[in-house]
Amino acid sequence: MPILLKQPIKALSEQAFHELDFQIMRWAFDAHNQLGRFYDEKIYQNELLQKCRKNGLVAEAEVKIGLIHKTFKKDLFIDLLLENGAIYELKATSSIVSKHRIQTLDYLLLNNIRHGKIINFRPMSVQHEFVSTTLSLADRQSYSVCDANWATGSETTCQLKNTILELLSDWGLFLDTALYNEAICHFFGGSEKIIHPIEIKKDGALLGTQKAPLLSPTETFCISSVKRSISTYKNHLQRFLNNTSLHALYWINLNNSEVQFFSMKNKKSFCP
Repeated sequence: MPILLKQPIKALSEQAFHELDFQIMRWAFDAHNQLGRFYDEKIYQNELLQKCRKNGLVAEAEVKIGLIHKTFKKDLFIDLLLENGAIYELKATSSIVSKHRIQTLDYLLLNNIRHGKIINFRPMSVQHEFVSTTLSLADRQSYSVCDANWATGSETTCQLKNTILELLSDWGLFLDTALYNEAICHFFGGSEKIIHPIEIKKDGALLGTQKAPLLSPTETFCISSVKRSISTYKNHLQRFLNNTSLHALYWINLNNSEVQFFSMKNKKSFCP
């Protein structure tokens, strides 16, 4: 997998990770008790980093992961990497939410390791959650394709389909869909070129504008990872499309190990 790392990362066993984490959480609670809860994330990061190093641990902050595919490159940063194999993401926010878990899981998957943790210092008591996975890179690169409902023949649909399949073969499945989306935008000219405001109308009345990635002046796309209620999700995409002047929406859904392709047409009469 094409990732660039400052240093090799080794996988810790579950037992080794939890033994290390027992001590890390003691220092995290100490930092919270001593400093309080109203600092920026960087302050807690530096405090925990110093505690780890003073106690003899190998500790690095802001460890860069360079995620690449052909001409696309994106830098991601691990908040704390301990003992070359334990990933910690530190937060100073009201609560741990889904995007924090997805971010941490991305770092585990990209480094082909199993265990990580999120620590949030903003609440009255330190909030913390384990993030773990059993997926290997080989697991994530094994998938089936369902494209019976995909329009074929146009240069746009061929390029879009080939690009996402190449990304999946390179990076694997189960990453944040925002990463695939950003790469797709890059290969279609970059977000500055393809993301534009489109008019949203209902019964002829203009409700406003909303930005969308345009593969052409009349075509957009959506990448999702919907596992349940797929028909409901598709129904809402269709409603969105029908209230624009776009002709088509190309939906790619990463449903566990099945990659689903759907071509959707605007059902309003003014769109052929």
